[in-house]
Amino acid sequence: MAYELTGRIKDLSLDFRNDKPILTLEINEKQSVSNLFDELHNTEKLAIKIDKFREKRSLDANALLWKACGAIADALGVSKDDVYIHMLKKYGQTFVVKVPNEHIKKFKRQYKYIEQHEKLPPEERAQYFRVWLGSSGYDTKEMSILLDGVISELKEMGINFTSPDEVSLYLTEWKGGG
Repeated sequence: MAYELTGRIKDLSLDFRNDKPILTLEINEKQSVSNLFDELHNTEKLAIKIDKFREKRSLDANALLWKACGAIADALGVSKDDVYIHMLKKYGQTFVVKVPNEHIKKFKRQYKYIEQHEKLPPEERAQYFRVWLGSSGYDTKEMSILLDGVISELKEMGINFTSPDEVSLYLTEWKGGG
């Protein structure tokens, strides 16, 4: 069983007997850490990942995003998916990857939100692709940026797809206020 806990780093020391560092953590979830200890304390080797805490986005945020994309799609007479991809490209999270020539066909089959990197010389362009992450992998901050952009598009188009109170409630929740 994998455990996902929150807390903070409390201390760092060195075990002089084996010259290994000891990281002490202060954990917020008392019962979970007790269960973790009972289950894993005699395990020889553990996979450990520690990262900065970020609030996970709300499922309501994703529902509102798709509702907004649907409203724009209806107004423009295009598909909801086309609007979604356009909004990802305009407001979403992106990065550039280099794909070896022998893997390009497989890469293009596997991923749908890609374009060849346009700012490189032609001989290099063939291997570099800009990739947009789908919103299902976004954290609260990333989702908030995307939704702020989509909502601003709706306002510019004069589309009222939901009440201002509902949007305000969702935005407060996404930004950690709820």
